[in-house]
Amino acid sequence: MKVFATILLASSIFIQTFSSFIIKADFYVNQSYIAKNLCVNRNKPLMHCNGKCYLSKKLKQQEKQDQQAPVPKNERIDVVLYVEPSYTSLQNVQPETKNNFFIKDENLISSFPQSIFHPPSL
Repeated sequence: MKVFATILLASSIFIQTFSSFIIKADFYVNQSYIAKNLCVNRNKPLMHCNGKCYLSKKLKQQEKQDQQAPVPKNERIDVVLYVEPSYTSLQNVQPETKNNFFIKDENLISSFPQSIFHPPSL
């Protein structure tokens, strides 16, 4: 599923980034069809347009679409969380007794200078 999502996102970014190249490639692949059927100047063969007017119209259309910035929506989303209170009985709670003893090993070398440190006297 992650691979599919990655391919989908990468292809959408690729299509958006290279949209003008895709339009040009589509034009050159289908140039004869565009010149015969979609060209504005198809009835004027002396202009030798060959569908370039259609290509320029599509490129301008894509440029306008790219320049339009998306309008941010000021939507407010309120999230309400409900936590059901839990009631516990404190009568049966046993205190934990742990004996944590610190054993000082005299053979360990500490980076703390002990000769300088003097705890405050009361």
